[in-house]
Amino acid sequence: MRSSGREFLRLCGVAIVVGGLAAALALLFIPLSVQRDSAGVITGFCGPGLSSDNAVQVRLDPGIVNTGGRPGQAGSAAQQQQQQFEQSCTHEADGQLIESAVIAVLAVLIGLSMIAARGRQDDTPAPPGAVPPSLSSSGTPGSTVWK
Repeated sequence: MRSSGREFLRLCGVAIVVGGLAAALALLFIPLSVQRDSAGVITGFCGPGLSSDNAVQVRLDPGIVNTGGRPGQAGSAAQQQQQQFEQSCTHEADGQLIESAVIAVLAVLIGLSMIAARGRQDDTPAPPGAVPPSLSSSGTPGSTVWK
């Protein structure tokens, strides 16, 4: 009974590590949200064209951020708007990268502690004065009977 409980704990630890790392990796590749103005109208995307890229892409190349898929406009107002979108998307990408790292670290810490707890339970010594169970000649617990 004790070994099945320890095995269950180990499997849960492995599942937490694998699931947490998978969730963290997936979070890296979820597209960032679109930029909206106060009226809720889409004004820009964190990526080229009419879509948003994920946090990794935006962080590696902040220049992919554009203003609603429209080609660059002349003038300082358009350049300011582009810089604001780049900053906003880069900030959102940073937040998503941090969230992903926190999820991965927590999953590894919690999962490995569950796996390690299983190992510590296996290594606990028997209490003083405890006599290990004897095995019968067939190898099952019980008294050995010699004839």
